[in-house]
Amino acid sequence: MATRLMAAAGAAPGPALGARLRALRQAAGLTLDALAEAASLDKGYLSRVERGLKAPSIATLLRLSEALAVPVGELFGESVAEHAVRVTRRADRVAGPGGDPDTARFETFSRAGGALEAFVIYPAPSFAAPAAASEHSGEELLLVLSGTIEMRFADRGFVLETGDCAQFPGHLAHRLRRVGDEHASALVAVARPPRR
Repeated sequence: MATRLMAAAGAAPGPALGARLRALRQAAGLTLDALAEAASLDKGYLSRVERGLKAPSIATLLRLSEALAVPVGELFGESVAEHAVRVTRRADRVAGPGGDPDTARFETFSRAGGALEAFVIYPAPSFAAPAAASEHSGEELLLVLSGTIEMRFADRGFVLETGDCAQFPGHLAHRLRRVGDEHASALVAVARPPRR
């Protein structure tokens, strides 16, 4: 590790280090201002480190490590925080209300509070009433896992078969229904912008 720190101190700026630093900062829910203050660094300098335009000194790496409460090796990708990877076993998925094949239901399995939320939805055979709940920030991706699903937006609709995928801005209100008697399911992933 000491050799890696010494090399980093004299090395050219690295986009990989900057990208990891940004990801760790966002995972900690910190703004650039907040991390700069916690590490006693200039915000502009920290921004240049994140963009790979500046190579941090050993002292800076140690301060960033302390402010983020991660080992220095994690800044270089040499170690992975225990909370960084979460495996949810099938038996541990959280299921929403339902069970009736004529009622939409879902199972969620993504980490609470993460920038990415994912769940499997089982649409009902008819559209639910339009709801503001279908509108959200970020991007949404829907991948049909089984059956056929109709997706309806304000002025158009799409019929999606197994393996088809739709991606769209989350602010677009949308409704889903399964087509036919066969059960249908879809993986839905919602990527939200980082909290500020």
